[in-house]
Amino acid sequence: MPLTVKQIEAAKFGISKERLGDGGGLYLRLLRSGRKQFQVLIPKSEVSKQRVWLPLGEFPDVSLKSARDAAGWARLQSRRGWSVDQIRTAIETGREDQSPTEPAGPADKSLTAFRIVAAKWFELKREGLKNGKHIDQNWNTVATYVLPSLGDRPVGQIARMEVVDALRPIWREKHETARRTLARVKEIFELAKLEYDVADNPADYAPKIAYGAVRRNTQHFGSLPWERMPEFWTWLTEVRCAELTRQYTMMIVLSAKRTSEVRFAHNSYFSPDEGAIWETPAEAMKMGKPHRVPMSTQLLTVLDNVRILTGGAGYLFAKPRTKRGVVSENVALNLVKNFDTEITAHGFRATFKGRARLQKRYERDAIEFALAHGLPPLDAAYFREDLLEERRILMKDWGDFVTGGEPVVKLRTSI
Repeated sequence: MPLTVKQIEAAKFGISKERLGDGGGLYLRLLRSGRKQFQVLIPKSEVSKQRVWLPLGEFPDVSLKSARDAAGWARLQSRRGWSVDQIRTAIETGREDQSPTEPAGPADKSLTAFRIVAAKWFELKREGLKNGKHIDQNWNTVATYVLPSLGDRPVGQIARMEVVDALRPIWREKHETARRTLARVKEIFELAKLEYDVADNPADYAPKIAYGAVRRNTQHFGSLPWERMPEFWTWLTEVRCAELTRQYTMMIVLSAKRTSEVRFAHNSYFSPDEGAIWETPAEAMKMGKPHRVPMSTQLLTVLDNVRILTGGAGYLFAKPRTKRGVVSENVALNLVKNFDTEITAHGFRATFKGRARLQKRYERDAIEFALAHGLPPLDAAYFREDLLEERRILMKDWGDFVTGGEPVVKLRTSI
């Protein structure tokens, strides 16, 4: 993952790694004195028989952008046969000719290394991404499948067939990943056209012509037939597992919300004493719109149980020592596969929808609102409410069906 200015500012010797990688051979070295020095790793070459760490200046005197430009330029010259001494002299001369904060870089912007442009694209892109997993995927696919072959190439000299060849090995084996990666590479070259004097977008081609047709087998999340839900619930109440995992899975089932929405639910989202509403703000929703869930009595009990387990502050399913600060995304998946290996936790949404539609008691729009699905544009334009009261009946019916009308066991002990 590329570095950010905030990460650099927060990094401390003895706490962070000694060298923090930014990609493209650029590193930030943390010194015992507290100084932070940018370095570029010059790999072995015909001229230089060993790897060399070349200093580029100290942060914040040298900006992150300047360091990236200098690192890309230095590695490009190394590939062209320049010695380390020549590169060092050119950089130092460039500093004297320009300013202490601007290391030398390519005069022709189109000679900027592709990875430098990709890093800038990612900085711009990440501002519009909501969750960490999606952010990681955007950069990791480019870093894994494109940068090894194109990273050090001048962005303005990359030919269309180079892009085609970079993705060819995964186009059929990992088709969806390859398709999304190509879209990201296309965006990177669009940025190159805007800011790096690149005339053409070599990622703009017809994949069907380049790779041939691909037969796509759409795989949906495995779901449990709705008739088996009471059976699953009985099993869930009895199976040996971590209690927080049990309650997490119960909440996924009873709310029909996406697993990530449950996993990152905050205690402030719940108003059990004011109409029993669970309201997730727009920034935490896939569709970017706030979503209200009328809570059944069973769901209210689960909420109370979870608060007993985690303390009732911050994230509902808090796990402070984990990377994300909440329960792992796989705990519910692993648990439900002990009941049936073909199902997933996310698949309970399909189970909910299947039963709701077969009851023929609820409007289609009410079911779609319950699942936080986007409505067709014309319908969405005319809706000014989310059918909360109709959905209150829907969620009560679902809770009673799943549990067989039995109350959820309360963890709170009487005093």
